[in-house]
Amino acid sequence: MKPHLLDQLNHSQRSALAAVSVILFPYFFPNFFQPLGRASPSIFSEWNAPRPMHVDLLEGALQRQIPVDLQTSLWSPLEFQGWKRCVKPPASSSFPEKSRGYIQVFLDGGLNQQKMGICDAVAVAKILNVTLVLPHFEVNPVWQDSSSFADIFDVDHFIDVLRDEVSIVKELPSEYSWSTRQYYATGIRDTRIKTAPVQATADWYIDNVLPVVQRY
Repeated sequence: MKPHLLDQLNHSQRSALAAVSVILFPYFFPNFFQPLGRASPSIFSEWNAPRPMHVDLLEGALQRQIPVDLQTSLWSPLEFQGWKRCVKPPASSSFPEKSRGYIQVFLDGGLNQQKMGICDAVAVAKILNVTLVLPHFEVNPVWQDSSSFADIFDVDHFIDVLRDEVSIVKELPSEYSWSTRQYYATGIRDTRIKTAPVQATADWYIDNVLPVVQRY
């Protein structure tokens, strides 16, 4: 009685035969890789890469050249439309002559959350009479966006508009160069406040944050 063919093959030959079988399988059994119906996917439908649709439209859009004047008008400030402030600014600014210290904010979330965080940071800096360092944007965990404040907003305009209300600097002085995002990420630091309530009042910041500013 002759031994079976597979018994005569060594390990490498068996591996090669198995690989060839896998490659040829779709050709001999194509129905396994085709949908069974409009609402019923095939057994291996997740293996089928989606086919690109409207390729001609995509290529046409990529080749289209946008005029420079159109790009300029798209990103230029809107014309004045007659909007007025709800509250008139005081005749004399209450901006103090000397700041009590510096405050940094680390903002996460999407652009809308970051914008609200910027407004809160300006308000806190005004309440505590401290100098605000340009807010630091965390890397967005969803989109992996590493854009900085300067990548999105006009820094000089931001500082200039608030110059009579809040002192703002682009970065800390050299003597405070140790105060980085990495410094706060590697341990619990006395100079960082992480327990601010969502609906914290001005008095809460004066009672809990101002002493930290004055101490350090």
